[in-house]
Amino acid sequence: MNGVITHYMGRSYTGQGVKNFYKEIIQEANKVYFFKGPTTYRLTEIFKEIGYNAVRRGKNMEWFYDPMHEDLLEGLYINETKTLYLQADTVDPIYYGAGHEWVPYYEAYNDRKLHDIGPIVKEKQITNDVWLSKGLQALSRAKKIHDEWELLIQGAINWDGINALLEERTKKSIGNIQLQKNPKVTHRLMGSLTPLGAKDTLESISKNLKNRLYIKGLPGSGKSSFMKNFGEEAKLHGLDVRYIWCGLDANSVDGIVIPELQLCVVDATSPHVYEPERNGDEIIDFFPHINQTMLNEDKIVEVRNDYASEMELAQDYLCTYSGESKMIKMLYDSAIEEEKWRELQEKMLETIR
Repeated sequence: MNGVITHYMGRSYTGQGVKNFYKEIIQEANKVYFFKGPTTYRLTEIFKEIGYNAVRRGKNMEWFYDPMHEDLLEGLYINETKTLYLQADTVDPIYYGAGHEWVPYYEAYNDRKLHDIGPIVKEKQITNDVWLSKGLQALSRAKKIHDEWELLIQGAINWDGINALLEERTKKSIGNIQLQKNPKVTHRLMGSLTPLGAKDTLESISKNLKNRLYIKGLPGSGKSSFMKNFGEEAKLHGLDVRYIWCGLDANSVDGIVIPELQLCVVDATSPHVYEPERNGDEIIDFFPHINQTMLNEDKIVEVRNDYASEMELAQDYLCTYSGESKMIKMLYDSAIEEEKWRELQEKMLETIR
């Protein structure tokens, strides 16, 4: 029987900067291969070959994507063997000789060609850093506007009602379960702003779960806190918890997964709107606990429009950044020597256990 692939974003572009959980995943892993070399599309070929070979051997795994480039993998994690293959500039090996291994691939490039394209790449990279900075600045402004949006709503929330809803839901889903073990807590990213707008991988994350609880509410109505508290309650019962963090706000969660209950709870409001579509799907409705007569609708519309404008601007900047990054990758890939690249791929396929 083939294994299962679950898809996640490897990083997200948020109002607080670029976020990833690779350091946490490295701590989970027993073996980590750190790929080091020029930015490239070609490592995705190697990662997918490793992945498909492992899947055919019945291994379950997680694939991590670069949100700026459709189908571009930054890494993959084989769950059964706890083996991580990763290309990420923000993390380096720590435990040399104890599970961490460099995989440099500089030798697969033609030095003369690299020398020829070097000045072009340098110029493009300097310019592209500016586009990324502008995009992150726009996201930061959008985050501040969203905070203002939340404040406009929070005064209309019946928090006792939300807390009662949490108590009711945890009793129904967790009940008297008590596992005699220390719960395992993990962290992943489901979505991010991309050149095509906000995207996420909930379909992949939840496809094999029996129950999906969709929270419907307004910004600032406590959806993230509800899920964090649900996760804390699950941990008290010895249940493992996976927090799925927001792709736009680094301090907020978009979902939690309780694997032993075959359950996830997710924020199902804009920009990731979901509706029940199969048995086991339910809505957790916050709206009965929001007194909408207390809301200043004119001010909310104004703030919402300001937020949308900043998000559109951020997307435009990141779209330009993505396009230039694509050109840089293609330039570097033009300097690859195919025979040496095939040798690298064959060497890495031998690492599958």
